[in-house]
Amino acid sequence: VDGVSIEILPGETLGLVGESGCGKSTLGRAIVGLYEPTEGDVRFQGKPLWGQGSIPKTALRRQAQIIFQNPYSSLNPRHTVRQIIGVALAARGVHPQDREAETIGLLRRVGLGADHIDRYPHQFSGGQRQRIGVARALATNPKFIVADEPLSSLDVSVQAQIINLLQELQEDYGLTYLFITHDLRVAYHMSHRIAVMYLGKIVEKGPTDSLIKHPLHPYTQALIGAVFVPDPKKKGFGRVLKGEVPSPVDPPSGCRLHPRCPIAQDICKEVEPELVPAEDNHLVACHFAIG
Repeated sequence: VDGVSIEILPGETLGLVGESGCGKSTLGRAIVGLYEPTEGDVRFQGKPLWGQGSIPKTALRRQAQIIFQNPYSSLNPRHTVRQIIGVALAARGVHPQDREAETIGLLRRVGLGADHIDRYPHQFSGGQRQRIGVARALATNPKFIVADEPLSSLDVSVQAQIINLLQELQEDYGLTYLFITHDLRVAYHMSHRIAVMYLGKIVEKGPTDSLIKHPLHPYTQALIGAVFVPDPKKKGFGRVLKGEVPSPVDPPSGCRLHPRCPIAQDICKEVEPELVPAEDNHLVACHFAIG
């Protein structure tokens, strides 16, 4: 992740999209304090996460949570649901006598029942495990949640249920989301704004409707053009990226997309484009951005 600057406003969902390995999860984990950036600054409600005057990590854990991608590996297989959620409740300061009632209330809120409280993770389906992960995140009464590809390991029918659950919770609790996904259809459905990431850089950012319906960056256009549409009369943008994603350890000079870009010119190999406004609140980093 290099030179990324984003702002997430209270009550909104910022969708972060891009291919696997482009730095989305790294950025999300840095935002909630799991990774300390080597340079730059992360601020939560105006306070830095690291260094002098930083917000205490215990306070941050209560206000900012993360839902992990894989519900199979993010839950301790040796702990029951009571124990898994109880840890988060303890961090919030809930008295031991009140934790069972709180846990049952959280389980019901995410679509599970009181009879699930003493079961182990292996006794649940993938969708149920992800609901437990959501309940664990809610247990601290957070204001902000990073949802790190929470649907990628779930069946399509279950994905729709989790999307609806997350939207209901946002309305009920006034939550703010960073929603990380590689599925543009999900990002379009969930997000108020979308940021497109490629090889550690934000290449386009803007309101959801503007970005999806009028993409300006060749990478965004290629992503949207690759989305399957079950209508033979509809065509994508027709721009196909060639080659493989370069290593983020040794990225190309200039624009990082230029080895794969269908409209790249000599300047793209030498000069890195800045993320600049192209339309109202719609930013793009491309020397030859066209709609």
